[in-house]
Amino acid sequence: MSAEIAIITGSSIAGAISAAFIARLSRSTGSDKRQPRSTGAARAELLSLLFEKNLASEAITHVYEANQEGRIDRLERDRLLLKYKLQLDSLNERIGHLQPVADYADLTELRNNLVSLLENKISALDQKLLEIKSGVAHDDVDAKVQKIITEAAKVQAAPVDQKPFKAEEKSIDQLQKEIMQALQRLEQVEIDKD
Repeated sequence: MSAEIAIITGSSIAGAISAAFIARLSRSTGSDKRQPRSTGAARAELLSLLFEKNLASEAITHVYEANQEGRIDRLERDRLLLKYKLQLDSLNERIGHLQPVADYADLTELRNNLVSLLENKISALDQKLLEIKSGVAHDDVDAKVQKIITEAAKVQAAPVDQKPFKAEEKSIDQLQKEIMQALQRLEQVEIDKD
């Protein structure tokens, strides 16, 4: 019983010390508690607030446990729960104001790192291209391009042998004539049947 009360008391004292530290930090960074001077200060305050919130949550848990075990009465439980819930609400509100500032700082840092990485990669590619360009003579490139163009022209200018196609056309024409004759005979047979 005395150990749990000591834990609750210790959590309360730690929360009070953290609150005093944060209040002093807030006053030193500016008059508005919601707008810290730097993102580093906002991040530090946010971590402190999250630590305090954890302490308050643990204190609430200990209060419920102490009440279940009969170490504190209902009136004391309600008084402590009200105190810690108010503290938790205050912490959640302050965290809600600081979280976007910390998120903005994180995203800005990520963006800057990404831009730096891309700039480094692009400059490395540009350097490599310059090295390749200086290693190859411009005239050699033009000569190779001209050679490829003339070879492509030779391939396009070569005549296509059309003799096999004419033989196939004749056989197709012959087959078509035979089919037409067979259809005419079938029509004659049908007419004769009627």
